[in-house]
Amino acid sequence: MASPAEIAGSIISPFAGVVNRVRYGFPSRFFEGAGRIGDDLMCTTVFRELRKRSKRSLAIVTRNPGLFEKSPDVDKIIRLTDSRFNRWGRAGLPLLSLAHSGYDAARDADLPPDEHILIRMCRLAGVTGPVELRPYIFLTPAELAAGRLAENQVALQSTGLASPLALMNREWYPQRFQELCAQLRSDVRVVQVGSPSDMKLEGAIDLRGKTTLRQTAAVLANSLIFIGLVGFVMHLARAVDCRSVIIYGGREKPSLTGYVANKNLYTQVRCAPCWLRNACEFNRKCMDMITVDQVIAAAADQISRAGTLLEVQTAVI
Repeated sequence: MASPAEIAGSIISPFAGVVNRVRYGFPSRFFEGAGRIGDDLMCTTVFRELRKRSKRSLAIVTRNPGLFEKSPDVDKIIRLTDSRFNRWGRAGLPLLSLAHSGYDAARDADLPPDEHILIRMCRLAGVTGPVELRPYIFLTPAELAAGRLAENQVALQSTGLASPLALMNREWYPQRFQELCAQLRSDVRVVQVGSPSDMKLEGAIDLRGKTTLRQTAAVLANSLIFIGLVGFVMHLARAVDCRSVIIYGGREKPSLTGYVANKNLYTQVRCAPCWLRNACEFNRKCMDMITVDQVIAAAADQISRAGTLLEVQTAVI
């Protein structure tokens, strides 16, 4: 039996929908991501492709409005909070979720996508034809200038464990990141981005927990390359045209979640890709096989291409 609150909601929701459409200026389409910051950023791919097709009056409901500020592709940013007022503020809206994958709770594993997640998101939004598989963020000249901290800077993030959805099987090793930082310092200035709880890398410019997401984007935009793991900062680097070295291991395939402009260090062991979030019967052999020397070599190759136009994968839906 429905609760009194559910009954009241079903009665009020249609009227709230009309009121909310008026409040927001009658957007033609309302979108929301899968809930995490990286998922919201990838929604920018959908907005860009819709804009290319002359779609207008597009709205995003998000907890991360900074991702969409200054964007020419988004017409209305609706800030999502946990307050009761905000819940009514989105009631009755025809929201289209761009959630791109499922989850198997019994195995604690993501369900493998059958195509690149950006293709999936564009398909959900009804986009057809050629699409470019990359996200976007738009920074002001002042923001960009503030992200330049040193000559020949390289941005590095060593862990994603501070994320609301921490995945152990995406993690490399803190001591290897420290060794990597020590070797890189002979040629570049390393800038460490991330959360305050991340292990501090000695010798790096320490920006852990000191930047907003747009400030982090500006640091990436001024960096020769980004080195890190699969996650939000990987997507943010691609959004500002920063080449990257991404330590994938074997949990997931770069061809389904990554970018062709990056050096994606993927280990094709027998159990890969497993898509498991945390458990591993093989002591994460796929990550252990990736050495500091391999990352250094990939970084050198990417640095040699710094300043050149990044490759973009195109798919046809």
